[in-house]
Amino acid sequence: MMKTGVVLISHGSKLSSGNDGLFQVAEMLRSMRRWDVVEAAFLQLAEPGFPDVVKKVVDCGIERIVVMPLLLFKGNHVHKDIPEMIKTEQKKYPRVEFIYSNHIGADERIALIAADRIHEVLVERQYCGKPRLEQPQAIVEESFEIIDKLVNLDSVPKLHRPVIQRAIHATGDTEYAYNLIFHPDAVKAGIRALRGGKNIVTDVNMVKTGISKSPVEKFGGKIICKIDAVDVVDDAKRTGKTRAIMAVQHSISDMKDGIMVIGNAPTALFELIDLIKKGQAQPALVIGIPVGFVGAAESKHALKEVSTPYITNSNRKGGSAVAVSIANAIIKLAKEEEQGVLRE
Repeated sequence: MMKTGVVLISHGSKLSSGNDGLFQVAEMLRSMRRWDVVEAAFLQLAEPGFPDVVKKVVDCGIERIVVMPLLLFKGNHVHKDIPEMIKTEQKKYPRVEFIYSNHIGADERIALIAADRIHEVLVERQYCGKPRLEQPQAIVEESFEIIDKLVNLDSVPKLHRPVIQRAIHATGDTEYAYNLIFHPDAVKAGIRALRGGKNIVTDVNMVKTGISKSPVEKFGGKIICKIDAVDVVDDAKRTGKTRAIMAVQHSISDMKDGIMVIGNAPTALFELIDLIKKGQAQPALVIGIPVGFVGAAESKHALKEVSTPYITNSNRKGGSAVAVSIANAIIKLAKEEEQGVLRE
């Protein structure tokens, strides 16, 4: 496999603190472990410069370099300066493939970050000296009002909106407004499973504990997690596999036509996907949103290849809180449908 390096390139600053951000982004990209090398370079006023970084990357045995301008908009640097610098380096290293990435540009994610920053500074002024809210419902209502101001969900299917809102509310992360991925039948499949009295199976107890138990049981289902079951623990020791994998294997009958919620363990999601492809596991819905640096993003990518309805996201973010929020959003929708107040 061809070894790939990434060179982030940005403006330089005479102030060292003005250059820290580029190094921080480079470290974040390294932590994803998707590329062999990630380095930062500056166009001017700071070190290291682009030629020095390219040499460092090539000396690591890299055969392909992606040059990513960490610049917001397309000016002379993006249009002229960087392409010319790449041409110069290409002549020095003819055996190395250079790929020029798009700059950041106008992007909804940039608008969301800007909205967050604007909201933060206004909140500081708005709430200075204002009495704290202490009533639970009032806090929830104001939280959702703020979320509605920060993100525009008008173009999102109506059944998806409360799921997204709850994910943002649970995490404080508006990124879920655009990176949650829904199979077209996901929410309806979840509602149908719950109203049919089917179970919710979770990968870890933290997810199980957070899911609203009473409405699930009123529909006739159970919330099940077998991560601590004696036979699961014993099989994990015997096989050398994770308990999360063994718990999925031991939960095949429990999850049939129900909802599988994975918020912690990528290994559990990979195992579930394998069992679904073999026809051995048949959940009605998979909420697959494990968190982590190893396998999380990859398992979510694999989930999108199965025919079973799913809700997931596109990166390493996730975790128990967001998994719980998605499950509880669907439970609430199921209750609304039963009461005849759900509007699609």
